[in-house]
Amino acid sequence: MKSAIVLTLLSTILGCSPNTIQTQQGVQPNNITEISTTEILAQETIRDSPYADLFIFGDRVYVVDQQLTIKNNQIGEKLGTIQHHYKSDESFTEFMSTTLPIGTEMYQIKNEVHIDQLAIKVKDYYKVYKVLEEG
Repeated sequence: MKSAIVLTLLSTILGCSPNTIQTQQGVQPNNITEISTTEILAQETIRDSPYADLFIFGDRVYVVDQQLTIKNNQIGEKLGTIQHHYKSDESFTEFMSTTLPIGTEMYQIKNEVHIDQLAIKVKDYYKVYKVLEEG
């Protein structure tokens, strides 16, 4: 008796799953798109400031910090380069920027334990970008 109740309950729960849609052809996957918190944070930043200077690295959003400066002797290991330029109809991806040109180099800052700030090479100087925290 208990197993019949459990099976009925389980069948009801699985049959009402939000990941499927009943159609004339049978059960089809639902077109639900998962969006990362990084994508949401980047999209919200662009919505609030359409010309925001940001990029994605390590599943984090980095924004330019106009107040911070960095010297050449503070530049650490090269972490990568900008590979994609953001377009409004695309999703944000790793190494994508809203303003930095493709090929722009990003570096770790020496003596930084966490990668909360990065140095970005722009011509013959470096800009500092800091991670944009959620919330």
